[in-house]
Amino acid sequence: MGSRFTVAYHFENAVKAAGERCHPNRMKRLAQEVATLTTSLPLSLSSSVFVRCDTDRLDIMKVLITGPCDTPYGNGCFEFDVYFPPDYPQSPMQVHLATTGRHTVRFNPNLYNDGKVCLSVLNTWHGRPEEKWNPHTSSLLQVLVSIQSLILVSEPYFNEPGYERSRGTPSGNQNSRDYDVNIRQATVKWAMLEQIRNPAPCFKQVTHAHFWLKRQEIEKQCEEWIAEMEKQVENDPNGSRAVAVGLTALKRHYSQLKEELARLSPPPCMANVSQPEIQAMEEDENEEEKPLKTSPLPSEEFAIAYSEGEEEEEDEEEEEVEEEEEEEDEDDEDEDEISSQLLNAGKEEEAEGEVGNDLDELKEIMFSNVDSDVPLSWKEDLEDSETEMDNFVSQFTI
Repeated sequence: MGSRFTVAYHFENAVKAAGERCHPNRMKRLAQEVATLTTSLPLSLSSSVFVRCDTDRLDIMKVLITGPCDTPYGNGCFEFDVYFPPDYPQSPMQVHLATTGRHTVRFNPNLYNDGKVCLSVLNTWHGRPEEKWNPHTSSLLQVLVSIQSLILVSEPYFNEPGYERSRGTPSGNQNSRDYDVNIRQATVKWAMLEQIRNPAPCFKQVTHAHFWLKRQEIEKQCEEWIAEMEKQVENDPNGSRAVAVGLTALKRHYSQLKEELARLSPPPCMANVSQPEIQAMEEDENEEEKPLKTSPLPSEEFAIAYSEGEEEEEDEEEEEVEEEEEEEDEDDEDEDEISSQLLNAGKEEEAEGEVGNDLDELKEIMFSNVDSDVPLSWKEDLEDSETEMDNFVSQFTI
């Protein structure tokens, strides 16, 4: 009967045309890819990578990458479609950028406005033989990290072939700043505003949590961009008209973005968090950011789900009971000098672990399952010929 897509997916026709054709090692390799992703996806306050896999097919994925701080892509959400062709891993996966401003924005010399992603490892860009796709050593994780670290960079202008030679020169630096002007305003319009208003169904909860948790940082970032561009225009009033036009557009988009950020409510996972705790988290956002190591992602939270897991609900209930018990214990403590000292010591330890606790909450929110009322399924009534992989594959789907 074929597949029925319920969300926008660039490779829909390719999936239907492929039918049942499948390389003998394809399913085994796909299962290995998913197992690797569950423990190795980059997670940090600066930039994270999120992956949603179809509940019925491992060869259909969607990816969301948050733009790294201190780049023209900072805090934007960039969505990609990923498809593994029938002859995978002999051929690399196909990757398409969905965040293109309806095909009007070229976000990077390696990211075309038609969605093409140019990378040597994808065989979409010429490079040295060792940079090309290798069926034995290359992987989706390698591709995602390459996009995050080699494409979404602080000076994307120099990604253009031949422009690297001008790095450090007055003209090269000026051209790079002018290039960033358009990227910044496009990031605010299409990777922030549009993502808040029309998030991808499979990343709706992730997107909501991202913008709510980082709303103050985003406002500060946009204001710094505007101040920098205003100084650029002031220092060179006869310079590039594109800078003045980009500045005007950025101010307009930022005004709308502030309104959208103000309307955001706390994510469902933080509905029970008290206002003082929320204020404490907001204060932490203003402190200097510390780099984080990659955090493991449990397999049961990796696949796209249609309802919240029972184990997650039980964990939340246990945490609430523990918090209530702790509050009762504190009320029953004697107010003598020794108890006071112990309580103060406990508070100091709690303050020292505050940042770590906030990061644990961030991980739980960002990697929790998607909303239960959001359908995301590519159903296929074709029988899987490789039944020996069923048990292994099933652990990544719900």
